[in-house]
Amino acid sequence: MVQPQNIPREKFPESPSFSEGMITISPRCDNHEMNYIRDIKYIERAEAELYIQLLLPDDITKRTPLLIYVTGSAFHWQNIPQTIPRLCHLVNKGIAVASVQYRGSDAAPFPAQALDVKAAVRFMRSQTDKYGIDPDNLFLMGDSSGGHTALMAGLTAGIPEFEEDYLSEYSSQVRGIIDFYGPTDITRMNDELSSQDHILPDSPEGYLIGQKNVHENPQLAEPTIIMNYISSEREIPPILIFHGTNDELVPFGQSCMLYDKLKEQGKSAVFYAMKGSHHGGREFWSTQVLDMVSDFIFNNSVK
Repeated sequence: MVQPQNIPREKFPESPSFSEGMITISPRCDNHEMNYIRDIKYIERAEAELYIQLLLPDDITKRTPLLIYVTGSAFHWQNIPQTIPRLCHLVNKGIAVASVQYRGSDAAPFPAQALDVKAAVRFMRSQTDKYGIDPDNLFLMGDSSGGHTALMAGLTAGIPEFEEDYLSEYSSQVRGIIDFYGPTDITRMNDELSSQDHILPDSPEGYLIGQKNVHENPQLAEPTIIMNYISSEREIPPILIFHGTNDELVPFGQSCMLYDKLKEQGKSAVFYAMKGSHHGGREFWSTQVLDMVSDFIFNNSVK
């Protein structure tokens, strides 16, 4: 019987055992082990405590970028655990991912969602030493209503009505924004064919402005329009857009309006029209698309 020995892992010897017919391979370590840090409280609001779910590459360095991800939920409370697995590919590419919870419109109307995400940006910037991420390379990403919120949070840095005292010593600016099929102008959602009426008080868009009819309350709807925060004078981060041409819930034209405004104002933007794709289709989480997302993050990171 061989007695156990305290041998360092990297010096542990190869086994002499052998089986006839076994196949010996030497796979290359081309992915990342990851750590999942659950339920990090980043702020306590009157309505609820809000949390971040953090995924970190095991071999994280101080130059690792962080993607702050906003789960779509029709602006209601999110089901964050459901979306965690589809973010793992980005961690395997060497990107830290923080999935952020925001207040649902049931509890707090616009701009609560954007304010929460900006609070999460500042919080994560304050924690970069603790988690080993690069404070200069923070990005935002969201799908559907999360896309709207990510855009709103990323485009309003420095605008007083969208800033709070909470951790105000840290910036809410980000290096780039990835928008998956987010609404951009709730007053024009019914301009195209959709499976849902977007005007009524009980619609997601109605809830966003306090359970009001969108067309009857322009003073509430106008501040939610993404294009209002894009102008040639304002510096904004580059934007990457994906939208399915057959989206039955958020009309494809919503992303067309955003992209047209960005190009008109001379901003950096790339728009991928995903032919035949429906709202939230699995192809958005394909290796091809997520590799394009990771390329966007690395290409726009401070070296």
